[in-house]
Amino acid sequence: MSKEKIIQAAIEVFSENGYHRASMDEIAARAQVAKGTLYYNFPGKSQLFKTVVKQGFEDIMRRTEADLNSPLPIKEMIMRTIRHHLDLFLESRHFSHIVFNEISNGIEQDVLEELKELKRTHIGFLAKIIEDGKCEENLFRDVDANLAAVSMIGTLESVCNYYLNHQEAYTREDLEQFVFTVITQGLFISVE
Repeated sequence: MSKEKIIQAAIEVFSENGYHRASMDEIAARAQVAKGTLYYNFPGKSQLFKTVVKQGFEDIMRRTEADLNSPLPIKEMIMRTIRHHLDLFLESRHFSHIVFNEISNGIEQDVLEELKELKRTHIGFLAKIIEDGKCEENLFRDVDANLAAVSMIGTLESVCNYYLNHQEAYTREDLEQFVFTVITQGLFISVE
């Protein structure tokens, strides 16, 4: 339970203060744990930051993989992938702020490399879905699956970042449909 409280507090503190201004003291205070407990679980700020980001991306991949293990039409797979990303970015505004603003902001090189590897894994996961769609009944254009996955993530991040600052203008359903349309118009040979 302490570890989860620490992670939640860290998400808030990193989001509010940025990586460099966030302090382990403030995270311990926000989590209402002793500093010894904090350092027992996380030996340093960079390891805590890495854990926060890693858990978020792993959560997206875990949810998406679990959902996509059943046989679904490729359009439904794309929609569910979009939905899971929107869920994470919109339900956890603090985590979103970290992803949009702090991931490459002067973090220790070894932590940055691990986070880059995690992002490459995530891109590979999405690229596989796209690659499978290219093989399934010739539904997708012949596009580079990795570039398409990067484009999908970039679109989702940009739309979510914009939405978080303009929530009165759009509904969640508007976002979902917009991203689905933009992505499928680019991927699918024809959209019904």
